[in-house]
Amino acid sequence: MERTPHPAALKSGNSRPFPGRALVERAAADSDFDSNWLITLSDLLSLLLIFFVMFSVTTGNAGKAGGVKTGATVGPPAPVAVLPATAVSPGRHIAEEMNSIIRKLDLGDDVSVRAADREIVITMNEKITFRPGEAEILKGSEPILDNIAGLILRYPSYLVDIEGHTDNVPIHTRLYPSNWELSVARAMSVLKYFIGTRRIDPSRLSIKGDADHKPIVPNGTPQERAQNRRVEIRMKEKEP
Repeated sequence: MERTPHPAALKSGNSRPFPGRALVERAAADSDFDSNWLITLSDLLSLLLIFFVMFSVTTGNAGKAGGVKTGATVGPPAPVAVLPATAVSPGRHIAEEMNSIIRKLDLGDDVSVRAADREIVITMNEKITFRPGEAEILKGSEPILDNIAGLILRYPSYLVDIEGHTDNVPIHTRLYPSNWELSVARAMSVLKYFIGTRRIDPSRLSIKGDADHKPIVPNGTPQERAQNRRVEIRMKEKEP
């Protein structure tokens, strides 16, 4: 009968291999593998936990900064409030006011107003503003000039260009050797009225004389030439 070697004999190199030794070594290896697998899984779970914590903190801060509540049900976007056109530019109001003034003063044949983009153009014919060949403002034009000045004062975001225009008939006088001088002198007279009588800030005003180079109709008849002899007051909104 074969005797089982003493355990101490397992340590000796002269002893025969212990039959269960392979099983013991395999069990030890499997135990190490299981331990390593558990360590790897534990590390992975730790990393995932750190990731979710950081994600939650980041999302929460972004929600506070942008006014968005995390976890809230996502619905259709809130309607965007559209400001009325008058809140952006008062040009339409100015044109309507001016048309009302023109009707009130019964000047529909001699004064007109139009609005385009960020500009309002008020046109006054020579008939109500100056005598032919002269640049002194007529008393009869003061009511309309006063009302225009009132609009300019009420809307300080607008700059004002005053432009003088003539027909194509040459002029040769001591004061006005050409239509250039006459057109500039008429624009200057309106400028002086606005500054001297209505105390409009001069930095908002400018003048220009175009003589007969910007007609609105052909200069073929007396009626057409009368339309071209005019002063234009251009109210231009400042760039935002």
